[in-house]
Amino acid sequence: MKIIRYALLGVCSVFLLSGCSSGKEADTPASSTEIKVSVTAKSDPATSETVSTRSSDTQTTDTQTTQSSSETESVASQGVRLSDAQREQINLAFLEWAGQRAAIGNMAVSGWYFDHGAAGRGDWYANTPDGQVQVQNQDLPGKSAFPIRAIGGCVFYTSKDGGIGKQELAAGSFAENYSVKMDFTKPVSKYLLGDNGVVYELKSGNGEMVSTNTGFGEYADDGSVGEYTPRAAFQISEDQAAQEKLQELIQRY
Repeated sequence: MKIIRYALLGVCSVFLLSGCSSGKEADTPASSTEIKVSVTAKSDPATSETVSTRSSDTQTTDTQTTQSSSETESVASQGVRLSDAQREQINLAFLEWAGQRAAIGNMAVSGWYFDHGAAGRGDWYANTPDGQVQVQNQDLPGKSAFPIRAIGGCVFYTSKDGGIGKQELAAGSFAENYSVKMDFTKPVSKYLLGDNGVVYELKSGNGEMVSTNTGFGEYADDGSVGEYTPRAAFQISEDQAAQEKLQELIQRY
């Protein structure tokens, strides 16, 4: 009987060992499968990130190219991009409006707000609380050196001959300038239209002589500030109607 018992125990042991071995073999492929899935899952995001980064780089390059092109075309860093023809149209429309306003106040107005005689090769400009406004470009130092460019301007005054509204102020010669038709004993206001949408004003007259280059300076021939600087600075005009009119005209473009 003992022999039979020992024989049975031996057979059971063999079956148990065989079962354990079979279980381990079954576990191994499962573990291998999990590793492969895990690697695949990590690989996909990595690929996605690479594509995303390249796409971002491309977009950045495109943006930089667009910005560079925009800066080249832009005539002023703070101002709207306007062609010379658009500037002239806005200036003429503003002058027509100013003529009506001047007539109401029994004053005259002219578009001859700026001019100069024999001068150097530098750009002409005016000082304002918002920075220098380029009035005439001669590429010394050039458009990019100014935060604002002038669209145009006008000058309000009292005419010696009693004329009101829009008037032809230009004299027979530059030397005669404003003295021929302008009454310096009365107020004189120069309006400067910036392409940043702001109207700047320089008040003078009232006994002080005024000329077409009053309020303006010129850069030196080497593009530096030089010695010929404006003797007076323009201020932001308190004429709210004029501010609104300029904004309205600019928005058309």
